[in-house]
Amino acid sequence: MRASLVRKAWQRRRDIAGAAIYWLGLGRGYAALSRPEGAIILMYHSVASDDLAPLIDPPNRMSPQYFEKQMAFLAKHRNVISLTDLVSQIESGVTPRAGTVCITFDDGYLDNLTIAAPILERFGLPATLFLPTAYIDRAQTQWADELHRSFSSRTLDHLHIPEIGVHADLAVEEERASSRLRIQRHLLESGYESRSHLLTQLEQQLRPAGPTPRLTMNWDDVRELVRRYPKFDVGGHSRHHIDLRTNRSALARDEIAGCAQDLQRELGVAPQHFSFPYGRWHEDTRAMVLAAGWRSAVGASKHLRVGRSTDRYVMSRPDTPNSMTELRFKTSGAYPGALAMVGLR
Repeated sequence: MRASLVRKAWQRRRDIAGAAIYWLGLGRGYAALSRPEGAIILMYHSVASDDLAPLIDPPNRMSPQYFEKQMAFLAKHRNVISLTDLVSQIESGVTPRAGTVCITFDDGYLDNLTIAAPILERFGLPATLFLPTAYIDRAQTQWADELHRSFSSRTLDHLHIPEIGVHADLAVEEERASSRLRIQRHLLESGYESRSHLLTQLEQQLRPAGPTPRLTMNWDDVRELVRRYPKFDVGGHSRHHIDLRTNRSALARDEIAGCAQDLQRELGVAPQHFSFPYGRWHEDTRAMVLAAGWRSAVGASKHLRVGRSTDRYVMSRPDTPNSMTELRFKTSGAYPGALAMVGLR
């Protein structure tokens, strides 16, 4: 838990520093002097309506109104290109100018079709959607949202999962926070079967109340997206949304190559772009992405600006911008280099 709190505090310092740099005009000075190049790839998840917000893990959701506001800014003030165009430029040895942006979505939320796509179409903006194909097969709720619902809508407070060392009274705030963090970490690194077993235990022990509407696309939804919104590309996000840094070997190969096969079967076109779940990857799994025929991948990297020298199989994405100031700064030429001026990188 301490490591997570330290990371959040560090990120908060970066966000505050970025806002100050933007509003003081220091970013423009930095950009004028350093003449930075390179694109920024933005990451979104759900843009669900307010009535569905309680069912979605808060870090994964942006309101439709705020998403529309961000897209209006990008359409007016930034050079938004498709991920395919960005990769083509990298392959040609070209680095896009600063202010170039790609828009991407992870996980296959149904609201990407019903809410995000019409907004993007209105502004003429391209985007890429990364799908965990086994979740689409079942139109299954993302595990982070299942975990969130079990905790936030619980009708019981006592939780006992000895195999991961959880014995908690969730009515006690500290026990609730620490147990949720421990469970979240375990679920993130688990395989699908282990994850499903633990989520079932949570459901049985906490008995969350309330509706469970469908939040995830099925294949008919995906085909409708492709048909109605041709500027929306579809890429892969593994089959079962598992961590491809800790899970490797044959399992990882099936998750990576099998995801491509699923997309080819359901959509009739060879997919091009892959997203490592949680941004987590290993040299072994990067090699598997290349061997499976993917043209590019997004994953965690310290190099946030994307250009000709970027490894196109590990293209980084910053955290989702949760304010307009953060969006302006992160998509400007000042990010992330200007953070070094205040001792943050």
